[in-house]
Amino acid sequence: MTETVPGIGQNPGPSIKAPPAPPPILCTIQHAAAMLGRGTRFIYEAIATDKIRAVKSDKRTLVVVDSLREYVAGLPAAKIKPQSKKRHAASRPTPKKLPAV
Repeated sequence: MTETVPGIGQNPGPSIKAPPAPPPILCTIQHAAAMLGRGTRFIYEAIATDKIRAVKSDKRTLVVVDSLREYVAGLPAAKIKPQSKKRHAASRPTPKKLPAV
């Protein structure tokens, strides 16, 4: 007579998913620049002028992600004029003709 060991050769059941990772608290200068759509030079300048906050971890400079959100929340709304439906031919630049070779 054979004994069966529970769990062996049986359906393992539903898979257990790991909990989602928490959102980042700190990020690198390069990642902060990518998040804002700006360059790293802007991030360093924003840190120097206290527009965003950064901390040191060993020799690395890391940006406080919440300070990026605060910076963006304080930016003014973009005001863009709607484009007119008619485009005047006279307002378009005329293409320059290249000399024949």
